[in-house]
Amino acid sequence: MNSPGLLMVTAIFVAIALLTYGIMLIYRSRQVIRDRFKEPESNAAVALLRRDEGRDTLKKRLLYWLSLPGKMALKNQDETSQIRVSLIMAGYRQANAPAVYFGMRAMFALLLPLPYLLMITVQRHITTPTLAITFGLCGLGYFLPHFLLRMQIGRRQDRLDKALPDVLDLFIVCMEAGLALQAAMNRVADEIKYAYRDFYSELQITGAEMRAGIPQQAALKNLSTRTGVSSINSLVTLMIQTEKLGTSIAQSLRTHADFVRVQRSLRAEEKAAKTPIKILIPLIFFIFPAMLIVIAGPAAIQVVKTFLPALKH
Repeated sequence: MNSPGLLMVTAIFVAIALLTYGIMLIYRSRQVIRDRFKEPESNAAVALLRRDEGRDTLKKRLLYWLSLPGKMALKNQDETSQIRVSLIMAGYRQANAPAVYFGMRAMFALLLPLPYLLMITVQRHITTPTLAITFGLCGLGYFLPHFLLRMQIGRRQDRLDKALPDVLDLFIVCMEAGLALQAAMNRVADEIKYAYRDFYSELQITGAEMRAGIPQQAALKNLSTRTGVSSINSLVTLMIQTEKLGTSIAQSLRTHADFVRVQRSLRAEEKAAKTPIKILIPLIFFIFPAMLIVIAGPAAIQVVKTFLPALKH
């Protein structure tokens, strides 16, 4: 089979696999909605912290096989702790998440150069440059999960930061109504369950830690560590200081909510100010050459046709 045919077969296989995966996701989301209407809602914290063991059997087996090569790389405890913190910031709290992460790096390092290696093997064009490209693809596959994890952390932190002002408003309403901090946290978590899933899970875990006997300050600091968002870190510091000083926590939260909204506006203005500089790169390297070819191309062709015969004589 020639290289175009091999690439065509590979593209068809990838397209069918992605289509099957998308259909499975749609079916699973609808099945979750049906199950929710059929069964009464249980305790949210228990459902969050203890999942059904009978579900996702195929997924568990896949993660188990991925974690096998990753366990061999988990010898440095300091590096493992750092990776675990990064995975928790991205929303992956499973115990075997670091092993699965290293297993995915090994899998991508092997699978990413595989189509190119098959192509050069079929063409019998194995040379030093092609081997260098193969090893380069191996390195790219090894570092690709790291970049994807960083992107996942950034997106999740952005969602948490955008949800914070609305969450603070709900906290203010609950605190002014006379609820304690833990009761207000449970109530706010129930209200934002479908609007802000990331913040809901974090509040549920914090409330579960408080119910388990962890001191309130330690539980709030754990919330700040799990999210890694500067605005949430400032909120945790404010709540701890307010509790120590005995001042009104509702008024402090109201002031902090206004401050967070001002910060969001300033960040939006900063991104808007950076937009013209970012547009210069595609403008210079992509748009301007195309416009130059369209505008000056016909004139250049006409000049060549006019002066080329004269130069020959």
